[in-house]
Amino acid sequence: MDQAWYQNFVSDESISREMLFELLTAANPRGDRQRRLLSQQTSTSAPRNTHYTYHTMDDDDNRIVKLTSKDGKDFEITAKAAQLSDLAKDTLEGSDKVDVDILRVDSSCLEMVIEFLKHHDIEAMKEIGTPLKGSTFEEIMDQAWYQNFVSDESISREMLFELLTAANYMGIKPLLDLVCLKITFQLTGKSAEEIRTILNLPEMTPEEEDRAKKEHKWIFEDN
Repeated sequence: MDQAWYQNFVSDESISREMLFELLTAANPRGDRQRRLLSQQTSTSAPRNTHYTYHTMDDDDNRIVKLTSKDGKDFEITAKAAQLSDLAKDTLEGSDKVDVDILRVDSSCLEMVIEFLKHHDIEAMKEIGTPLKGSTFEEIMDQAWYQNFVSDESISREMLFELLTAANYMGIKPLLDLVCLKITFQLTGKSAEEIRTILNLPEMTPEEEDRAKKEHKWIFEDN
């Protein structure tokens, strides 16, 4: 299977913008709480006999909790803001625990996640539904702060994909939807080579390219 297949799979001729957005968001594993909680147990935790007071999280839970990145950096945030993340909510709810290990997210990315969570607690992001209600990213996401958060000037493409992975892992649906929407418009209207670059697909060998040109002629029609 050559790389042209993947380029063709997300091309404008093969898939609508709405379907691309839905495909990106479909990769989200949120709701798989047992898997996430199991992964949390691989980190240093309290002794088995430690007793935690039952604590039900609600919209007024302003205790300060600490989220720790995989490279050991701590970030403080209110439990109320943190509970937008399924992972944080699952860890904190039902106990007086205030530490959450985010085992798969490094500090540079987690810092942006924390920024998103804190702002969302002040100004909730509007839900992004399908069909998409607009023909540009700015028409669909009309809240200035969220536009700027994932703008080309504010975030690198590499960090954007790191945020996608973090939103998946931490179960943060609004962040997942926002990043997926941004990537959807980054891919829309792009050439095969531009799609390859955005998705970080390996460059084809001359033999693969010759075969791709025969099997997917329209992809290379501008070359």
